[in-house]
This record gives sequence, structure tokens and C-alpha cells, in this order.
Amino acid sequence: MAYNEHFITGYPIFLPKVPDNRKDEIAPLLNGKGYIIDYLHHSVVMNKKRKFAFFTASNISGKDWKNMVRKGSFRKDTKSISPGYQFGNELYNAIKAKGGLVHNDFEQGHLTSFQEVIWGNTEERIKAAGDTFYFTNCVPQHERVNSGLWRSLEQYILKTQTIGHELKVTVLTGPLLSDNDPWFIKKVNGELVKIPCVFWKVVYYPNNKGLNAVGFMMSQTDLLLHDKTVTFNKAGVRKIMAPSPTDDLFMNYKYDAVYQVRVEFIQEMTGLQFMLHKVSLPYQVKTATGLIYKKIEVPPGRAMAAGMPAAPMPDFQLEGIVL
Repeated sequence: MAYNEHFITGYPIFLPKVPDNRKDEIAPLLNGKGYIIDYLHHSVVMNKKRKFAFFTASNISGKDWKNMVRKGSFRKDTKSISPGYQFGNELYNAIKAKGGLVHNDFEQGHLTSFQEVIWGNTEERIKAAGDTFYFTNCVPQHERVNSGLWRSLEQYILKTQTIGHELKVTVLTGPLLSDNDPWFIKKVNGELVKIPCVFWKVVYYPNNKGLNAVGFMMSQTDLLLHDKTVTFNKAGVRKIMAPSPTDDLFMNYKYDAVYQVRVEFIQEMTGLQFMLHKVSLPYQVKTATGLIYKKIEVPPGRAMAAGMPAAPMPDFQLEGIVL
């Protein structure tokens, strides 16, 4: 089945609500039956104006997870929503290495990751994996984010915690679709395109205290500006403020001092309304907005996770995680 709000027994987790002032940006389904695109083990809500997802929502069963070889290539989902409401290869292949221009400095990045959904029987795992390769589940991510720290975060959530503790977990993921996003350096089919620079995840998980949620954010702004893939004038000088250490499941990510943020902050920045009633939010370090945006920036010199090969292997494991 698709995203299941009742996946974690006793703790319903409803999909985020898009704010009223952006509801006209929601892409409707072609069949006229709402706007939630359902795939196996995950669902997507698309922004038809930006042609990227507002968010994706996935269920992960650590007990039933089994690895498989990653296969697939992204294609448009022409059965669920209009092709005009989703970017495809016209964006990701917009710049070729010729005419004095370099190739795109971003890759086709999964929101709901391929490995999150490969649980269940063989048929289910194959179907769920294939469903992650629609452009509705894709965002342009700099290669050092997509293949580096963003991937290490995905591996931490999946392998170190969810599988390691045989948990049932719900993960919400999305880009921050801001009016202040920079412009891609080339028009796509004559259209000016804003590239999302900040990505977020909210992880819901149960423990003996009840239902918990933690949040993470990463920014690729400096990477894309450094490579001249996007353009805009950055304003202000921001400093890093590292939060204090904590000790709990999903709270020991190797780079948590840099990329972990309060769930309420993600809610404030995205405008989405998360299901937080009776949910424990263990990470509560409050930091000024400007400082948060500085600390979540992935700089060119630190984008790859320590010890991680340039071409990531399917069985990559994080090092230095303390449970």
C-alpha cells in the first residue's frame, strides 16, 4: 500500500498540511480524485508552480527490510499528474559540457530514498524500489550533497537506527520551496527556473516514552554558487552555532551538531503543518534563523562524509555512530 498513516501501531501520523496561501500551488491528480500521489510504501504531494514536491512521506519497516541492487532511471509520472507539473530531463540535462559551459553541477536526487522502501516480499520490494524513480520524487542536488552527507544521513536513519533496532519509522522529506531560491543559470524551455537549495527530513519513531520526532536540514547554496550553477546576491554574514549533545535514538548522527534542527523550525520555514500533537520533540536547541542557515550549509571542502568513496557503494555504513 501507499504511505500508511497508521503504520506505527498506536500512533497515527497524518500527512503535513499545505498552508492556505499555497494550496493553489498543489498539483491535482489527473483522475480528479485529490492531490496525493500514492506509490508503494510512499506518497508525494507536488507543487505545480515549482514542479518539485512539497514533500514525500514514507514508511520503513526495519524488521522486514532486505537489501537489493539499485536499478532504475528517473521518468515522468504521466499517469498521476500532468507532465507539465514536474521537471524531467529537460532540467537535469539542460547544460552539456560544451560551448564554454560545464555540465550540470547537480544530480537527480531522491527525496524518498531507494533504500527506504525496499522492505516486504520480493515483489513488493521490486515495485516499491521502482516507484522511487519518478521525477515526482526527484530534486536537483549537488553531487557532493546527493552522494555525500545527504546520503550519509539517509544511511544513518535507515541502517544505523531503523534496521539496527528493527523499528517501524515514518520519514517526511522535502525541499524548502522558497521565493528566495536562486535562479538556475539557464532557461529551461524558455522558462526561468528557481532551484531549491535547502532540504529537510522529519523522522517519527517510537520508544518507551511514546512517539518522537526529530528534524534535519542541509543546504547546497554555497556549493551551487561556488560552481556557478545558480545566481543571486547573498546578503548577510552568518556564524555557526553548534547545539549541545544529546543521547537518544536518531539523536546521534555523526554530523548532528551541524545538520540537526528543531522540527518546529522546519515547520516554520516550510509553512507545512506537521502532526505534532502528543509527539515528543527531544531536540530543542533554539538558534537564531540566520545562524541555523549558516550551520546547515554544506561547504565545498566538507561535502563528502568522512571515509566515503566518491562513487558510493550500496552497503555503505556510517562510522562513529554512538548508540
